Amino acid sequence: MSHRSPSPRCNERRIPSGPILTRAILLAAALLLLPATSPAEPPCGSFEPGPSAEPGPLGEAGVVASALEPAVNGGIVPLPTRSGLVDEEDAEPRAEALIAFPKHPNGEQPKLRADQLAPGARVVESFFSPVICSTVARVVGPLELDYSELVRGLPETTLVVPNPVYVTAVDEVRAAGDPYRSFQYGLDLAGVEHARALTNGRGVRLALLDSAPQSNHRDLGVIRTLDLLDGREPPAPALHGSLMAGVVGAIEGNGFGIAGVAPGVEILAIPVCRGDAYGTADACDLFDLLVGVDLAWENGAHIVNLSLVGPPNPLLSHAMDRLEALGILVVAAAGNEGTTDPRFPAAYASVIGVGAVDRDGKPYARGNQGVSVDVLAPGVEILSTVPGDRFAFGDGTSLAAAHVSGLLALALSTGGDLTGVRRAFFAAARARAPQPHDGPLPMPAACDVLAELGRPCLSTSGGL
Repeated sequence: MSHRSPSPRCNERRIPSGPILTRAILLAAALLLLPATSPAEPPCGSFEPGPSAEPGPLGEAGVVASALEPAVNGGIVPLPTRSGLVDEEDAEPRAEALIAFPKHPNGEQPKLRADQLAPGARVVESFFSPVICSTVARVVGPLELDYSELVRGLPETTLVVPNPVYVTAVDEVRAAGDPYRSFQYGLDLAGVEHARALTNGRGVRLALLDSAPQSNHRDLGVIRTLDLLDGREPPAPALHGSLMAGVVGAIEGNGFGIAGVAPGVEILAIPVCRGDAYGTADACDLFDLLVGVDLAWENGAHIVNLSLVGPPNPLLSHAMDRLEALGILVVAAAGNEGTTDPRFPAAYASVIGVGAVDRDGKPYARGNQGVSVDVLAPGVEILSTVPGDRFAFGDGTSLAAAHVSGLLALALSTGGDLTGVRRAFFAAARARAPQPHDGPLPMPAACDVLAELGRPCLSTSGGL
């Protein structure tokens, strides 16, 4: 199989909440002097209102009392802070104004006298801003008043502005897709998106007896890597196994990479082959393969994908027959030697052997044919995951087998059993084949298989 790679935070000091006595006392709210002594606060210059700021009504220029001067109208009530709000009236529409009181040159801050609030107006929260070097107070009052009428008689250094509402600048949100999805003609031929309302493969365990995939690849879903034998070092992520995992189970709709045929499937990665991040011809000896078959059964696999080929062997034949008897579907690649001679395990009757075709349905030039091939599936220019959170295009019957395994996972996840799903898969494939037909069948569309199982999709499309 070939492959091609496509500022420190300012200290904020707030006026502590005080008891809310009566409405009359609230009207006598006053701003307290808050000296700024923290070295973390930015230096304060003179307050310069911006060009869009509108100063509020200014009364007679009087002396603004310092914090040491006696309070008027019965005493000073500490202003509520942002967390100190409020009563039921604040849920009603109100006129609102913001008042910014800059510091005096000597560092003092002025305060608000009760007679500077309009009748019915009150301060509901305030805080000192070290950024703008001012105490900012929010004043609410009767709705019939303009914001500029809520306060009066303030010194010229004070700024009064409305309290407008700003909105975030996202105009429309659309679900994130998979950037490379347009390259995945195999998903179109499998018609998987038309079946998504019914299934994405969730609940099915699919065993990849292969080299180790990159299990933490950003675009791969649930992968559980099993230790082949105690004491063996965990294998490094390899190219071939990663390609297979991506075709079957790449995460759909995550805004990264590709989508898998059955993205909800749980992959059991069983590293029976020795490979690396660059090679496509991994070595998988029969001993390890037999150990892997046992692990697949012990861990509840429903489907076993064998994207590997070799000679016949009685133990391998027996293992394949046993998996079928135990209720496990086995899918295998036919091989890439351009021969009609049988290759195994694809040629065993208990195994679904898969050959490769391109996007136009033409057979892959190097793909094996003959008794090793039951079904033809996409296997040319297939984009999938590779180690390093990357992607690459690959050719070969291995990729075709992974497409069929994913399609079977979709059917099984709707509640079908081994016998029923296998029968429905081949019935749908025969219905799609031109008549009369002799030879390998085209891969059916997911919705055609589901219809055979009595679970029709709302629409059907795809298939070779």
